[in-house]
Amino acid sequence: MVREDDAMLLVRHAERRGEPGPFGGRWTLPLAVVAEREAAEDAVARVLREQLHVAPGASEFSDTLYLLGERGERFVVNAFLCVGWAGEPRVSARTYADAAWVAPGRALGLEGDLADGLGEWIATAFDREATAPTPEALEARIGEARGALLAAFDAIAVQARTTALDGEWSPLDLLAHVADVEAYYVAETRRVLGTPGHTWRSFNEAQWEAARALRGRVHGPEEAAAVRARVDAVRAETRRWLAGLTVDDLAAYGNDAERGVVRVADRIDKIARHDEEHAHQLRTMERLARVAGGPLST
Repeated sequence: MVREDDAMLLVRHAERRGEPGPFGGRWTLPLAVVAEREAAEDAVARVLREQLHVAPGASEFSDTLYLLGERGERFVVNAFLCVGWAGEPRVSARTYADAAWVAPGRALGLEGDLADGLGEWIATAFDREATAPTPEALEARIGEARGALLAAFDAIAVQARTTALDGEWSPLDLLAHVADVEAYYVAETRRVLGTPGHTWRSFNEAQWEAARALRGRVHGPEEAAAVRARVDAVRAETRRWLAGLTVDDLAAYGNDAERGVVRVADRIDKIARHDEEHAHQLRTMERLARVAGGPLST
């Protein structure tokens, strides 16, 4: 919660015997566990009504931060910026021991009592707009990652590209997988943008593997050319779509079953991260092919 003077509301958790909780005696943002099948926005409204006793107003996703509990528990916290509530926030002993308005960048002497991971976030929480991603920056990032992936693939001897070098996967299997995952990520991100409250559905790796095994590994120059053409076509479509997005589009968000909230910019960056992971895998395949030596049969 942020006031007109940019001060944000922090709360101190009560220290209870028996069940002290992960943040006993520590300061955090007002927070609550998101219930199963509860939208993040609904959880925010619940915190405002039930914990802070104000009428919920406009809120928007701000950032994801990671906190450590007293016993080393790890928590993924989705922070929402709330500026349109009605009423005066107040806390009760059954929820929090205390509350305070804190200016960004200054924790008013609370540093030693903040939950682990929160102080670093507070110090930079309102400086993120200057470094907000742009469509151009994301296009450059995924272009660089794809270039590294294709370079790793091209470094593998032609006769080894359809040979199983990592379990039952060949380099060409991996290239086909990369294209399919990118197309899926773009389709899901379009749904996040077009359907309010959409829950991101992860790519079904097991289903793709089953389909790959049913098809058999790709063989022959015609099939190899078709896979490479699909990789290029999917990337061209991604670039056309990305060119039509705005900075506001990149800041939009949807729900995620595991993380709670995912931002559009992060989902696009996930394409680049996926390419980077498989570029590393291809470089490992190339080393295995060299160690085997000589022409490799398929």
